[in-house]
Formats: sequence, C-alpha cells, structure tokens
Amino acid sequence: MTSCRWQLAAFARRQASLVRAGLLGFAMALSSTAHAGDDLFDLSLEELVNLEVTSVSRKSERLSDVSAAVFVITQADLQRHGIRSIPEALRLAPGLAVLQIDGNKWSISSRGFGGRFANKLLVLMDGRVLYTPLFSGVFWDVQDTLIEEIERIEVIRGPGAASWGTNAVNGVINIITRKASASDKPMLIGGLEPQQAQFAAGRFSGQLGDRGAFRAFAQYRNGEGNVDLAGDPTGDEWEQLRAGVRADWSTNRLALQATLEGYEGRSGQTQPIFQSAPPLQRLEETSAEVGGLFAIVGLSRSSGVNNTSAQLTFDYTDRETVDYVDQRTMVSLELQHRRGLGRHTLVTGGLARADVFRLAASGVIEFSDASSTYAVASAFIQDDISLTEDNLTLTLGARIESNELSPRDLEWMPTARLAWKINPRHTAWAALTRAVRTPSLGDLTSRVLDVLPPTPVGDPTNPFPVPFRVATAPNPEFRSETLLASELGLRGQLSPRLTYDLALYRMDYDRLRDLDMVGETVCLPSGVSLAADPTCLALADSVATSFPFTNGAQGTVTGGELVLDWQAQENWRLRGSVSYADESIDDVLARSYPLWQASLRTEWSPLDSIDLAMWWRYVGEVEATNTSAFTQANLHLRWRYGDHWSMSLGVRNLLRSQTLESVSEFSDVVPTAIQRTAFINVRHAF
Repeated sequence: MTSCRWQLAAFARRQASLVRAGLLGFAMALSSTAHAGDDLFDLSLEELVNLEVTSVSRKSERLSDVSAAVFVITQADLQRHGIRSIPEALRLAPGLAVLQIDGNKWSISSRGFGGRFANKLLVLMDGRVLYTPLFSGVFWDVQDTLIEEIERIEVIRGPGAASWGTNAVNGVINIITRKASASDKPMLIGGLEPQQAQFAAGRFSGQLGDRGAFRAFAQYRNGEGNVDLAGDPTGDEWEQLRAGVRADWSTNRLALQATLEGYEGRSGQTQPIFQSAPPLQRLEETSAEVGGLFAIVGLSRSSGVNNTSAQLTFDYTDRETVDYVDQRTMVSLELQHRRGLGRHTLVTGGLARADVFRLAASGVIEFSDASSTYAVASAFIQDDISLTEDNLTLTLGARIESNELSPRDLEWMPTARLAWKINPRHTAWAALTRAVRTPSLGDLTSRVLDVLPPTPVGDPTNPFPVPFRVATAPNPEFRSETLLASELGLRGQLSPRLTYDLALYRMDYDRLRDLDMVGETVCLPSGVSLAADPTCLALADSVATSFPFTNGAQGTVTGGELVLDWQAQENWRLRGSVSYADESIDDVLARSYPLWQASLRTEWSPLDSIDLAMWWRYVGEVEATNTSAFTQANLHLRWRYGDHWSMSLGVRNLLRSQTLESVSEFSDVVPTAIQRTAFINVRHAF
C-alpha cells in the first residue's frame, strides 16, 4: 500500500557523425553567399543582461535589477536552435524540467512536482492564462502560435503569486508576442521533420492608417507517431490548424491591441483500457478532438512613468476524449494602474474572471457536477521603494483573492523582495513569498478509475476473486495548498564577456494533496458497496477502491540554479547551466522531478550568413515515473541568403535513436520512446 500511495500521490528516445559532417560540409559550401538580417551577436552580453522584463513586478525593469530568478528566451534564441514549438522552446530555460511524454504530451514544471499535469506552474500568453482549473495544469498539445511572432518568453523560477495570483506557485511562464507593427514583411514558412512535425505557415501584415498595423497568419502542423518500448507504434500522431489576426493602434498616450485566434486539431495516443479477462488491459489507439477560440482586447494610457491599462479576454476551449468531454468558456477583465510617487513606484490592480464548464464523463472519469460556473475576484498592490538613490530597492506587495473553487479560504499572497546593486556589475537579491494552489475540479468533483494498473486475481496484494482496481475519489472539502518560499540570488558580470546568475531557494509546502488510504470498495460494474452487500461479488467483473483526496501532506524542496554565459569570441558564445532540486515530501512520496539537470549550448557564426548551434543536456532520473537519467544533443545549422531567404537543417536527439523521457503519472498513456529525427525548414520573406 505504501507503493500505491506514493504512485497515486504523484497524480495525484543512423548515423550521427555522417549527419554532422554533412551539415558542416553544407555550411562550407555556402560560405560565399550574401546575408543581411538579424543576428544574435548584435547584442553584447551587457545589453542582454539589461533586457527589459515585465513579468516579475508587472512593470518594465532591467533583467539585471530584478529580485527574482528570471531567464529570457528571445526570438533570436528560437531561430538559432530551429525551435518550432513552445514546449521545445522552454527547454532553453535553465531550471525547468521539460520532458516529452509522447508526440503531443509534455511534462513541464519548475522546482519540483513534475508530471503531465504539473499543477504549480502558471503559464500565460499575452496576459491570457493557459492554466486550466479542470485538472490544475496546462494542455500543452494546444498551446501554440506562429513561432516567428514570439517576441520573448520570460521564465520566472519561483513563486509569482503576488503579481499573478493563485497557481503561480513554483514558477511563471509569460509568452509575449510581437506587436503587429513589428511584423513588417509577409512571409511563407515550411518545414519537414519526419517522426516529429511537418508544417506550413503564412503571414501577411500591413498598415492601418498612420498609427496602426495588423498581421494575420495561418499555420498547419502535424506529427507522426513514435513507438513504445517494444518497438510498436504508439498512435500519438497529431495535427492542428491555427489561424489568427492581431491589430495594434497607438497615439502618443494611448495604445489599443486586439487579437482573435482559433484552432482545431487532433491529438492521438495509445492508452490502456481495462478488460476483465487477462491480461486485464488492452492497448487501444484513441484521440482527443481539440478546438478553441480566444479574443483579447487591451487598452492602455501612459503619461510619463504613469500608466493605466485594461484587458478583456474571452477564451473558449473544447476537448473531446474517450474518457471525458470538457467545454470551457472563460471571460476575464483585468485592470492595472502604475504611478510614480517620488521614490515609490506603486502598482495596483484587480481581476474578475468567470469559468463556465460543461463536462461529460465516461466509465473511467466521472464528475459529480457536470455543469458549473466558478468566479474569481482578486486585487493586488505593490510598491517598489528606492531605499537609496542608486543601489537598494525594496518591493512590498500582496494579492488577495476570492475563488469559488476554494470557498473556505480567502487567499492571501504577500511578498517582500530586496535588490541590492553591489556595484554596476553585480546585484544581490532576496525574496520571501507566500503562494497558493487552488483546488481543481478534479480535486473537488471527479472520480478517476485505473490510476494504477489493475491487480490480477491471485496476486498477494489482491484479496478478491476478481481483479482489483484503484481510483481516486473527489473531496468537496479539499482546500488550497500553500507555499512559503525563501530565495537568495546573485547575478552579474565577471568580465565584459562572462556573466553569471545564481539562485538558491527553499520551498516549504503545507496542505499538499494526498490520499486518504481508507477508501470505499465497490463492485463493478454495479457500483454497489462491498461493505453494504458482499454478495455483489457474484456478478462483479472487478472491484475498485476509491481513495479520496486530502490535504494531509507537507514537505520541502530545496535547491539552486547556476547559469553562465560566455562570449568567447565576437562570433562564438557558450551558455551553460546546472540545477539541483531535492524534493522531500513527508519522506514517503517518490521524487517526481529530476534531482540534477545540466545544459550546455554553443552558438557559432563562422560566416555572416551561417549560424551553427549545438546543444547538450542532461536530465536526472525521475523515481515517481521510473524513468532513467538520460543525455541528449541537438545540432542546428541556419543559412541566410539576402533579406528574403533562410534555410535550417538539424538533428534532434543526436546521441540516441530513441529516448524514454517521461511517463504520464495517470498511467493513461503507454510509455513512449521519442525518436531521433532530422529536419529542414525554409522561410521566405517578401
């Protein structure tokens, strides 16, 4: 039963040398071509560390001055490494565990608590929350956009609840797209990547009078399936069509932004399905039919350092699987005001949001409330205080939130952050923050069957004459999980060519989701309680014990992250990182997050027209999913011809023909080996 408890509580992937030689030969063959275009090394290291970020305190500030562990993924980074998807882009961020489960599912988390539905990482795109309260996580298969339109991705490792609200517990990912005025050229893009994703996309942009601009894009992507550990196809093929339009209009003081985007597609998988005869589970290819539409309208007014903004968001998602149907409509209105008052910069704001769910269940997942509406209201205040003229800044902030998913609690999320600019090259910072994860609909209202493989008759752990199955049970009284995080950091420049960023932390959790190991046992398919009527076994094909969720666990995660960036030459840069995260959750639960991770990127431009990037990373074992440590390497070559053409060639998973990176904690997806793949991308700007 102890084994059952820690598995449930976690819930709850030939010839590399020939390819490399071919790419290098291709680079030499193109050495005389002309080039004009963007270049990563147009920015010095000093300029990079002084990039403006907005995700820490909801106002623009220099990266070198922020009192949080922040990493910025730029558009140049995405192009340098041939990135075509958001999960793949997040691998570039140090300290995140980004593991692929199958062709369209990912485990992405920060500082512990990994899994397909990592529930302590808040993800946003242009202010739209991508985190779903259905199962407390992100459906990564539908989080996409035209990669060329991403301006930057700001990754905060550690809590951001005072700024962003509940569920910003272990980290915040803020994906920021370009303004329409930055998309100045129509563009056609296409790519071929066997075993992964083929895509074709087009973008058109133009002006709206003297003060406005617009862009529109359409993109189709699909991916072939992988194989299981026996070499059989896993049915994880996928496809998705997406289109959108954005318009921006501005005057000296006013700025208006409007976005409309929609998508539809299919995400396949092979999943185990219960059967009463041995071997108790059959493998069946199924798929999720996915679709959605969202609209964003934002208005801001600026006067000097003062700014007032409002954003209205509408988001509809439709997900139909063999296990459940989820139709969700979300409407939110967010207001914010920033004002400078001498040595104080005051930011205040509020949020009102409503989520409307229409759910349909199956024999595997059932909901006690199939139609429901949940409202959220919150307000926050933050004050950046310059204690001294140049080098010491104190940030005090707090957010209070009322959430109908946690009606017993009025969530209180304060923070205190101190940044000390030791000298122009080095900054130390410290932070103390309280954060909250609110219950999901799964915690409160859902029963999920077969979260572990069924136990056959005759097994010592099965006392019944029929197969034994395990389920989770809802708990309407489930309360919010809480975190108190302590962080210390130091960043700066050791020389004009070498920068560093060090962060240390201790995360103390209370009221964590656990399972009450005293559960009710019922006969299936009748659903009759075995305790009330033992004779139900006569007609049962199995029995199932449902273990309800509780807030019975506590624990800590301690660790640190170190990032080094060395520009060895004007045309050659090395970027390395190492992270450590030690989970200790009541000394019972297995680790759901790798203890050690490391990454090394080398980016070299031997010629003005050619960029060569190599990337090596190490990921430690994950005990909860029984996945071993692995290393991976990618190779990417980009050639640019004039102002209009560019072509990319690359190999992913260079060191192995296939790698098992992660396994779903729900046991709902067959373990999948991610294949090595080569790719080619071509882009033409008119």
